[in-house]
Amino acid sequence: MPLYDLHCTQCEGIFEKLLPVTGLHAATTCPYCKQQTNATPALNAARVGLRITESWKPRTNAERLAGNGVAGQGTSTRKIRNSVLHNCKGHSCSICDLP
Repeated sequence: MPLYDLHCTQCEGIFEKLLPVTGLHAATTCPYCKQQTNATPALNAARVGLRITESWKPRTNAERLAGNGVAGQGTSTRKIRNSVLHNCKGHSCSICDLP
């Protein structure tokens, strides 16, 4: 007999029970609310499908390194070095626009 995750229609509880395949959708007692409910299998991850609704492609090297919507020091595309991941050397950094 397979072990099923069952969904109680009375209290919305989810519980496990060993049932024969012929016992699905038959009346069973919920261990939480003690009410009679149909042995309805609970929705599990194997039955859930994910759908991608949008895709993102980087427009610049800075977005490629750090992700979508990045702003701040080191993300300007007008600079020769536009990496977000840089070691700032201080007073003469071409990325941070320090004098």
